[in-house]
Amino acid sequence: MKRRTFIQNASLLTAGALTSKFSFAQEHSFPTVRTSKEKRLFSSKVIEDAIVEFQKNVKNKELAWLFNNCFPNTLDTTVFPYVQKRRNYTYVITGDIDAMWLRDSSAQVWPYLPFMKKDKKLQDLI
Repeated sequence: MKRRTFIQNASLLTAGALTSKFSFAQEHSFPTVRTSKEKRLFSSKVIEDAIVEFQKNVKNKELAWLFNNCFPNTLDTTVFPYVQKRRNYTYVITGDIDAMWLRDSSAQVWPYLPFMKKDKKLQDLI
């Protein structure tokens, strides 16, 4: 199985499980565990708008909470954009090995590709 196909199928399966009517959470508020704004490594208005739009349209509050905390996590915590000799570069932390594996880095930014057309900063990052 190709890596892309696996990631897409795993994402769909996970989303399906989370959106089922059998939620593990009770009716209560969910804590925000996202990195605070001043500590985020990268921010994108387009991504923030997508989070707001998703939360507005989804009925399952647990899923809305999960999306808010998980979707922007790579941008918040693992990307380090920089410019060297007038070229944009991005270092992506890919795990416990301090190496930039193209496969792992690509997989981490893959969810943001559809948003690149609307955000120049995101284009430069990716």
